[in-house]
Amino acid sequence: MASVAADARVSREIAVALLRLVERLDDVRGTGAEPLALDTDGPALLAAREALRHLAARSREGAFLLRLVDGSVALHAVPMVYDAPAGATAAPVADTERAAALQELAARLVRRGVGGITIREGAAPGELLTLGRWLLRGVRGTPSGLTPLHSIDAVETAVGDVAPELLRTWSIVVTPAVADGAAGAGDAEISAAGLFARLAAARSDQTATAAVSALLDAIDDAESRGDAAFLERAARACVGQLRTIGSGAGRVAVETAIRRLLDPPMLQLLAGRLPHTGDPLGLLQLLARAGEAGVASLLRALLDADEATARRAYFDAIVAMDVGAAHLYETLRDERWYVVRNAAALLGEMGVEQADRELLPLLSHDDERIRIAAARALVRLRTIPALAGLHRVIGDGNPEVRRLAASAYGLSGTLPDRPRPPAGPLSAALDAEADDDVALEMLAALGRLGSSHAVQRLLRIALYQGNASINGDPPSPQPSWMRIGALEALVRARGHSMLQAIDSLVNDADGEVAAAAIRLRASAVTGARTGTGSQPIVR
Repeated sequence: MASVAADARVSREIAVALLRLVERLDDVRGTGAEPLALDTDGPALLAAREALRHLAARSREGAFLLRLVDGSVALHAVPMVYDAPAGATAAPVADTERAAALQELAARLVRRGVGGITIREGAAPGELLTLGRWLLRGVRGTPSGLTPLHSIDAVETAVGDVAPELLRTWSIVVTPAVADGAAGAGDAEISAAGLFARLAAARSDQTATAAVSALLDAIDDAESRGDAAFLERAARACVGQLRTIGSGAGRVAVETAIRRLLDPPMLQLLAGRLPHTGDPLGLLQLLARAGEAGVASLLRALLDADEATARRAYFDAIVAMDVGAAHLYETLRDERWYVVRNAAALLGEMGVEQADRELLPLLSHDDERIRIAAARALVRLRTIPALAGLHRVIGDGNPEVRRLAASAYGLSGTLPDRPRPPAGPLSAALDAEADDDVALEMLAALGRLGSSHAVQRLLRIALYQGNASINGDPPSPQPSWMRIGALEALVRARGHSMLQAIDSLVNDADGEVAAAAIRLRASAVTGARTGTGSQPIVR
């Protein structure tokens, strides 16, 4: 039986849901269909679509952090124990099934060379579908032809000789089991190796000054040739020598070489090495010595990069350095859409709360790619103005912007010291919503708001009490997935106090709704006994 700590409960459910999605996508492939949009008819496609909805629902409950340790799964650093302890009674069927699912997921990840998966809370359904299809198809590298739902604009990293990641989107990172070693370390010229050896052997001011003088000549020559690889090696040699000698003899000479390497032209060459180095952290520490100038060099490299791998390396480096917001503010006014998108994403990742004033106007930008980036950044910042601005774009023309706006309503209902918005605009937007994934996000947000208006709206959907037409005809039918989503949101909002509503659906004419009611009732009763009745319900 899988034994987990409370912090790993949500990750366990996400892991099981992820495996279910991959299996359903495999069924779709077995029919000869293409598991891309999942919006056509057919039992296999409908089952895959339901598995994707289930995974997205679980992802809304928290983050997912999976690592493989000796072929076994660890979730949020909690190892999963698959075998029941000696002398224990038989495990409940649900737990046994989860244990088997985790074992199967671990086996699949090992075969694909995966060492870890991270999924942020609230990952977009299109990103989750991208991950599912990658796990289905990919062994090493990114499959061709990926088109995430709603143009999620995934930043996918193909695996080459040096691969920090196997797959990356804005909310998902898949890392390899074994990091490849740095390449190109053995092809240095004998003269260069001699320079570095001479520096490492210097133990007096005189010998250090002589070694640095020779090294500076080589550095000047490398700059004229644009030899960034040599400059990186020289920088590492100097930083390493400083660690060795501490405050001893020769430090002043070595600091002179480092200051030369931090000149703006040098910084630009060193920044260009970041996507190709085997030790990005060490190079980043050197760039950090230059402060704002180092960030400026990374930002220029980001804007000039053509490959997704390089862009992501620069992006993550700027976030890690956590400075340079002033440069990014100016970049938001650039005429190139991708420059503005990257700057907005960086401000969100860096958590620059003051940036909400600069980002809010971008929610009305003509380019939907910029609107999406701004909305994502504002969701990350979660300030009161950021969330209020997102509430106002619940009717945006792009479904991903609407989904993020709906998630902002949900955040406003759960974060402390945030004013709870009225549910009316969200409920009205739900009536007009044509996109299934956005509608599910809206239902979840109503549950998180938990107001009387929100609960009544969810009850009408879950209990099949829609709005009658003008001529008095009965309410139009609600799809099974929508009623189930409303029912789950109700349980989140009011916990075991929703038992009466759940009981009324255990014999519902819709078999899927009845089955969901039975599962939710068991969870709600358990929550009532343990005092966690308002905890999220999982299937």
